[in-house]
Amino acid sequence: MEQADEIAQLLRLNNSKQKGSVRIESDILEPATSSQSYATFNLRKAGILSTDSRLILPLYASNASTRLTMMGGAYGILKSATIRTSSGVVLAQTTDVAYLASMNNHYVPQEKRDLVGRYKNGTWNVFGYEEDGTSFVEGVYGIQNLSIAGTDRDQHARHRLGTSSANRIEYVISMAELFPGLFPVSLPLFCIDGNVQLFLEFADQGSTGQVAVSNDGNNGNIGDVTIDLPNLKFISDHVFYDSASMDQLLASTRSSKGLIVPYSDFNEVVFTHIAPAEPTANNETSVTYTRSVGLSGLRVKYALFHQEEASADGTPTGGQKIAGKFASLDSHAGVGGQTLQLQINNENYYNNPLPTEEFFRELEEVHGKPPHVPYPLYTTIGGVTDGTFGDGTAKYTLSGRTLVTTDECFGVPQTNLVGNACLIGVNFANPMLRDRNTGFEGVEVSNVPVQITYRRSFTNGFAKNIKQRCFFCVERVMAIRNGQIVNNYS
Repeated sequence: MEQADEIAQLLRLNNSKQKGSVRIESDILEPATSSQSYATFNLRKAGILSTDSRLILPLYASNASTRLTMMGGAYGILKSATIRTSSGVVLAQTTDVAYLASMNNHYVPQEKRDLVGRYKNGTWNVFGYEEDGTSFVEGVYGIQNLSIAGTDRDQHARHRLGTSSANRIEYVISMAELFPGLFPVSLPLFCIDGNVQLFLEFADQGSTGQVAVSNDGNNGNIGDVTIDLPNLKFISDHVFYDSASMDQLLASTRSSKGLIVPYSDFNEVVFTHIAPAEPTANNETSVTYTRSVGLSGLRVKYALFHQEEASADGTPTGGQKIAGKFASLDSHAGVGGQTLQLQINNENYYNNPLPTEEFFRELEEVHGKPPHVPYPLYTTIGGVTDGTFGDGTAKYTLSGRTLVTTDECFGVPQTNLVGNACLIGVNFANPMLRDRNTGFEGVEVSNVPVQITYRRSFTNGFAKNIKQRCFFCVERVMAIRNGQIVNNYS
């Protein structure tokens, strides 16, 4: 057991207990095949794949009004990511990777999003209190550092794309962002027969694809975002220990059981919840949606839910003209506007359905830290007149208490962002084991499907279909034996 633990630690590249020399070699890879729809990279069979390996994604737009979305940034160009062996064994696959990366980005401190994120991945969901001034109201939230006076290539305006390959902007997306459940345990590439491949699928374009938004709020002015394929690269970092450690890893793969590597992957399910008829002013209509998800035999560590407003023509509305399709909308009914209940193995996970006002606490449990989202951007509670604060008869409209500036961004008031970062999370793992990635800390699902009961209140002006994406983080195990990989439910 001690030897097995020692071997496992070698695959944790940032482990402070590692001993001996470490050497890193970087390969700058061009895609083996590529188009505006997909790209494939072949990783060299050498060393251990580092989590610092990264995609260089060069982008430009078809017109000058096109901007990357606030919450999606350059993630928005990605549709799915798959890492697989050349023989076809899928090690990990993230569908709707842009949504998951955007959701995880909310957990990054705002200061880091401001100083690193906006340059690295193009997101700019950075908020702060406005100062008193001619067009600002002191003490309310507003978007920070959107632009600084300067040239057209001002580096703070990284959401603003050039209009040709000559003035492309290059973004960087790491392997850990593409496959958040695969690391920190990494892949010993030198122990695997054949190449390991990274396959990327890119998103649809135009106004309905919502890869981008327009700087004037006019959906008709959203242009296409083009990948500059000659400069699309993947930088794979290969870690090498001293020869004794590398030999120890290789020997473990030639044992009867092989090298066992626990990790996580994501199963995504997408539901479209049909909205009711438009409620009249001052009224709400609540609808309960019950859906089933087949996760038989899997161990689920946590789940993340994203609620996208789906307009009839697929184009952005309201706050989505800033945040794009990556905005996850709270109900505009305020207190009690949403509830969630999960039934696993024929048992309710919550004694009573979880109400909106408890969502943030549960979301903190997913990663053991709170998301860095200001309260008025997370929920409409307190921001709308829902009758709980002596609001009188005008219900379900923005109130004077709304702590978001009315100043416009991209042609719409920033108040449209109220409640646009309302993610829902449920943690099933033992909190003491959350970061150990040792496996077997989630809830094992029986043959009975997981049942999701989601209730949402719709109000006047906010009765649009909701596309709900459910990401279930499930435990997986791979065994590397004599160069071959065997994993469960591949």
